[in-house]
Amino acid sequence: MYRNAVLIGIIVSLTFVITGTIWLSHSDETLDRVARQIGAKESPIWNPPMPNYELPGYEGKAIISVLVGFISAVFVLGVSLIVGRALRKGTNARGRDKFC
Repeated sequence: MYRNAVLIGIIVSLTFVITGTIWLSHSDETLDRVARQIGAKESPIWNPPMPNYELPGYEGKAIISVLVGFISAVFVLGVSLIVGRALRKGTNARGRDKFC
């Protein structure tokens, strides 16, 4: 059952990554529209390692963006599973904290 939940999590995350990368990345954000209307210009505080969630040199390449998004989603899923296991070890069989 545990492996099925992980597999379902990976499939769902891949679905959201593909949807977000291909469909939602081309939509215009409300904040961007308002900024253009009032003539605001971008003034970054720092240079992020992956601006706009794209690898430098591969901007606009959907397959690379999907790959980066999927790797990130699997990484977050893995960290969540590790934290969940660590928290589960702190409880006994009835679900109560060991220290109560």
